[in-house]
Amino acid sequence: MIVPDPGKEHRHPFRRFKKECAFLKRINHPNIVQYLGTYRDPDTNAPVLLMELMDESLTHFLESSLEDIPYHIQVNLSYDIAQALAFLHSNGIIHHDLSSNNVLLIAGSQAKVTDFEMSKFTDINVTRLATMTTCPGTPAFMSPEALKQPPVYTEKLDNFSFGVLLVQTTTRKFPNPTDPFNTIQIPDPRSPGRKVEANLPIPELERREAHMSLIEPTHPLLPIACHCLKDRDVERPSSQQLCQTLDALKRTLRYQESSQKDLHQMLREKDDQITQKGTQLQNLITENQKRIQANQETIIQKTEQIRAKDKQITTKEQQLHTQATEIQTLQQDNQTLQHEGEARERQLRRLNQELQSSQENTAALQQAIDQRDREVTQLRQTLASKNEEIHDLSTRMHQVILQDDQATCTLMKPVTIESLPDAPVDMWYGSSAVTGDKAYFNNGSKTVYELSNNKWHKLPLCPKNAFTIVSVDDMLTTVGGVSGTHVYSNKLYSYINNEWVEYFPRMPTRRRRPGVVYANNTLIVARGSDSIIVTTIEILNTANRQWSVVASLPVPNDHPSLTICGDYVYIHPRTNDQEKYSVYRCSLRQLTHSEPSSAIWEKIAPLPVYYSSLVTINGHLLAVGGVDSNIGRSKDIYQYNMTSWIVVNQMSTSRSSCSIAALPESKLMVVGGDATNRKCEVFTFV
Repeated sequence: MIVPDPGKEHRHPFRRFKKECAFLKRINHPNIVQYLGTYRDPDTNAPVLLMELMDESLTHFLESSLEDIPYHIQVNLSYDIAQALAFLHSNGIIHHDLSSNNVLLIAGSQAKVTDFEMSKFTDINVTRLATMTTCPGTPAFMSPEALKQPPVYTEKLDNFSFGVLLVQTTTRKFPNPTDPFNTIQIPDPRSPGRKVEANLPIPELERREAHMSLIEPTHPLLPIACHCLKDRDVERPSSQQLCQTLDALKRTLRYQESSQKDLHQMLREKDDQITQKGTQLQNLITENQKRIQANQETIIQKTEQIRAKDKQITTKEQQLHTQATEIQTLQQDNQTLQHEGEARERQLRRLNQELQSSQENTAALQQAIDQRDREVTQLRQTLASKNEEIHDLSTRMHQVILQDDQATCTLMKPVTIESLPDAPVDMWYGSSAVTGDKAYFNNGSKTVYELSNNKWHKLPLCPKNAFTIVSVDDMLTTVGGVSGTHVYSNKLYSYINNEWVEYFPRMPTRRRRPGVVYANNTLIVARGSDSIIVTTIEILNTANRQWSVVASLPVPNDHPSLTICGDYVYIHPRTNDQEKYSVYRCSLRQLTHSEPSSAIWEKIAPLPVYYSSLVTINGHLLAVGGVDSNIGRSKDIYQYNMTSWIVVNQMSTSRSSCSIAALPESKLMVVGGDATNRKCEVFTFV
């Protein structure tokens, strides 16, 4: 249980928990998950809520079904949910968060409503609740009045969510309505001749038209859903009316035919199961008979083996008797050998005397061996000198080969240039990421824009702004940023199931607009925070989820451009001082295994422009756009050929500090930039 305000909670521990238990005690209905009581964990002494055990959620039931849900099951589940709403509304309770995740099932046939964290008691004689400060519930199931700021709603909020559930139950698709507002241009009343943008609300039936078009036009639940999805709450049916309408559907011929068809299908499946069980039982009997026969054969074989063992034992006894006789013979031989040993000792003493005389000759041989050792040492010294000469020659040959490689470096050539729809907002000094066939861009605000199928889409707002986006293990992730109170952030948010969640551990340092690059389980983060410029680089190993401070930047800079090409990390500082044309590189191994130091960075050939954007395409290092020495924006795209930067193509417009993304199939996407804030182009290289 998360305590939002520890300063107050210690005076009233578990106050929210007790309040919710008291709330659940007042609810008792066959279509509402039953509250059973509480239990205290003996280790932590924390109370635990005990609820009725259910099989699965309606969301899981719909998503796991391989074919459409039978019509009578759709009606039964909808009727159960309507019954629960009628009970809640008649007792002055609004659920606030009715969704398929909060409907649980037993055996896929009985539905019960759960999760009353958002629920409130209200006077049923009052037509509207007080204004709320936040929007409750799941946005995809929320009515128009609940999405207002501030939201104002009645119990008809639950009936709207019930209509969304009807559409989801019949289509087995999770709701995904379009944007609630349509942006249009209208005359500015304060400035004649100018136009301003205005947000017009889109009717709910239009927002959900793609979802509802999947339903059969003659489906009896479709008009009920349309009635519930009215924009005005007064036009929606009450929960009692929903129960009456669904109860009437249960007496129709279509419902009875669906129920009988499902019953016949169950009977056929039971017959098949009985037949299958009989076949399995017969096979088991046959298999057991085979095993009994095999065991009898094994017993016969074992009996024969025992008889053979008895014969072997008799043979062994005869052999032992023979060996005893041989031992007696060996003892006699041992006495004979003992006499021979005494004779050999006398002979050995005589040989020692001869050896002593030969040692004098050995001393002369040792002097000769020492002389040879000195000669071998001199030869080894000569060989070491020759090896050094060979090493120097090899080094010079490697340098010549490297120069030849640089001279023959292949330049990338663009095959096609394709224009894409302009970005919906200005894009410069932003960031980009690619996951699969989708590209994502951000301009420093809380919104990330997705470009797929040549269309721009807006993702849900991120908790921070001024962050940098990057693809980590094919997950769109934001790094750092600024909160609404202008506090820099050290958090990473990943986009999972249409939500921004903290999946990776937080950075050691708070950062705003950091330079970020990722490859091979290594997330590299550089740049400053707060009122100072931080030159240290931090690396997250996504395999063991550990952060470490590994190196320092070669120069302080505000918003560096980073990329990984081959075994090197390249960085362009994007600064206004004497280093503005510089490009540095460092091997990945040095970067991840060194102590914090800027000495590991190597400066390569300077760029002809500054405020350029680095990117790697098909193993080649490119620099896109920038500002030349005359402070003019550049159209050029440069490629690094190991010794200098060569222009390989030009964009249609001049730009600097643009957002770039490396796409599959050797494609380069360029979006926005200073002086060309929304222009979008794609280059294909060979």
